[in-house]
Amino acid sequence: MPYPHLLTATREPLDIFLNVISGIIPTDLSGFVFINSGAGSINSNGLPFAKNMADGTPNQEYGSPVINGDGYIFRFDLTQEGKIHLKTDIFRTPCYYADVATSAITNPKDNRFWHLGFKNLGLARISSELGTRNQLNTAITPFRLSKNSNELRLLANFDAGRPFEFDPKKLTLITPIGQNEFWEDGMPPFMKQPIAMVLTTAHPVFDAETKELFSVNFTKTTRALMEATTIFDVLPKKKTKKMEKEILHKIVLWEKAEVNKTLYTNVTQFFKGLRNKTRIKQSFFKKSRRKISALFTKIVTKKISNQNNIQLLLWEGETVLKKWQVVDKQGKNIEIAHNMHQIGLTKDYLLLADTNFKFSFDIMVNNPFPKNYRLGAFFRKLVSGVMNDYSSIYIVNRKDLLDNKTSVVAQKTTLPVETVHFSANYENPDGIITVHTAHNCSACPADWLRPYDKLKIGQKLVDKQRLGLIAVGEMDIGKIGKCVIDAKNGKLLEDKTTFLHLTGEDKEGNLTGAHTWGVGLYTYRYMLSPDENVAEITHIFWQSYGLSNQMLTNFIYDLYKNPKRNRVFQAEEVLAFTEKEAPYILKCVATDTMTVDDYFLFPKDYFMWSLQFVPRKYTQNARNEAIPLQKDGYIFCTVVTTENIIINNKEIKQHNSEIWLFDANNLAQGAICKLDHPAMQFAFTIHSVWVKEANEVSTPDYIIPMKPDYDFMIERMGGKNTRKKTQILFDEYVYPHFK
Repeated sequence: MPYPHLLTATREPLDIFLNVISGIIPTDLSGFVFINSGAGSINSNGLPFAKNMADGTPNQEYGSPVINGDGYIFRFDLTQEGKIHLKTDIFRTPCYYADVATSAITNPKDNRFWHLGFKNLGLARISSELGTRNQLNTAITPFRLSKNSNELRLLANFDAGRPFEFDPKKLTLITPIGQNEFWEDGMPPFMKQPIAMVLTTAHPVFDAETKELFSVNFTKTTRALMEATTIFDVLPKKKTKKMEKEILHKIVLWEKAEVNKTLYTNVTQFFKGLRNKTRIKQSFFKKSRRKISALFTKIVTKKISNQNNIQLLLWEGETVLKKWQVVDKQGKNIEIAHNMHQIGLTKDYLLLADTNFKFSFDIMVNNPFPKNYRLGAFFRKLVSGVMNDYSSIYIVNRKDLLDNKTSVVAQKTTLPVETVHFSANYENPDGIITVHTAHNCSACPADWLRPYDKLKIGQKLVDKQRLGLIAVGEMDIGKIGKCVIDAKNGKLLEDKTTFLHLTGEDKEGNLTGAHTWGVGLYTYRYMLSPDENVAEITHIFWQSYGLSNQMLTNFIYDLYKNPKRNRVFQAEEVLAFTEKEAPYILKCVATDTMTVDDYFLFPKDYFMWSLQFVPRKYTQNARNEAIPLQKDGYIFCTVVTTENIIINNKEIKQHNSEIWLFDANNLAQGAICKLDHPAMQFAFTIHSVWVKEANEVSTPDYIIPMKPDYDFMIERMGGKNTRKKTQILFDEYVYPHFK
């Protein structure tokens, strides 16, 4: 059933059969498709986030990014001929129940814990006392362990929380991987919170041949993580009419002469002065002897800051994971500039990427001044930084992962373009690694459309229905890469490396052809398979977001207009392309020639979010050898449609959540089947996976008891009263759900 708001998502558990809108469900579908998504907070009851609360006061969650939400998992059963069954549910972690208990909306009768409540802060949901929510809303990793290789297991993953195993049939959480005590907290050491912000990868990798599952746990210095937003620790507590007036005066000055470097320095120093008022004066220590001062600094640094560090993790089903500290050739710790959103593997190597997806406190600011958008826009501009125009991959030789060693050396390779996602051929002959890469150039996939954003084209405020969407108004054309690396020395073999970019221009200059504007997710046959490693990836199906004048904001334009960035098109050229606009596209790239051999353009204002390759089921008939093996199947997509209708002589937009199926060997003909259901409503879906079977209930031996696991964390908290109240909270509201 169509709905009026673009970003509409339900959180209700579903158990339904989808309705066919057009076409016929293929009879040779197989297996199960799992898709992860964010579906709002415990307060919002889905999406969109309301602008105001029931009493008319501003809603702190309004304008939050859609990827900040509880994990809502979709399980599509394709095994019943002529039918597609859908089952969904929310992932209810221990911190989910803590969130419910500390909210005045979901727990109105018990106000003992409201002061411990969680708030949306940009990409994260945080309680200053309890910690950071592990929302498990990003990706899924299937695996089978050697002990019981017949049993399918599934992990739900998140960039800022440890992975949890969930049941493939019931969709209920079973256990986290690794005890709380094992994981290093990404927050500064002095912040002893029971719910740790674990910086890891949303894409652990599983080797179907060796039955090994790899992940990472990294930390960053407090300065790298927090420095940009120190001011926000002060302003919400210190806001007064006098201060707000003074701040607005400074903003007016800066806006009038933004290019004035002296004025910029003066304004910056003004805000640093606000921050410094909260710092303890260090004059006493200046009078101390150098040795005492140095000792003090060393002790304090350990208490207030993590170190730059990467731990490579190996899990084979044991209670304790194996780990190695990853160091460079000089034996020094490696600093991660942005995030480790994805890692990869080949037969002999592990690929640890510093991906261009920010996870630092400068994007943990949601809407600090809900009554004054001008202030919010200014502070965002003041603290935001650009992404690097390159990325780094650290290559670890798997034979160096020895039980008697505590560290392993990584070989660094620099890619000359921004990278978030990638996959690698499993085979690496003579130490040559082939990596297939997605590049969002001069863009910021970690940022999102805010209520105070203005569009570059037209200078109007952004469409309220798009608030929270990823800011995919890119400032250069995206690329699809095939990077060939000599693992022995980390050298990028440039003569074998290709970066494909296509503008989509036809003879008249219209953007109606295959393009790479806004390269997004991708899929291929047996991607992430728990049963089979792909020796060589021959065909990859890619999504591109396209270009929309409704998505490119002044903020993103100004942030990435620098002509010195590594780019194909300058800012003015990109603006001209954006004015023409380009739709979402599904395309197939043949990796041997790095050319698009098939594609489909979606209608204007249609949003194609997730895509998943589904292998064809072979019965009596043998496989059609004329179809390349890696194109023999279907592409399963989540699509939000847009239709203009007239009601009372007024044109309005109606949207619908649909599933589209494409023949993987003939995308150009369009979807061969479209399905929906009135109860199925998604705003934005993310990563997906296909597995052969998922009808058995998981019964793993490895299950971590929640009470001792979190009691350990609670005992470390500072403040007797807070510690006591937190213990009561967990005893009454969290542990009963995990008996």
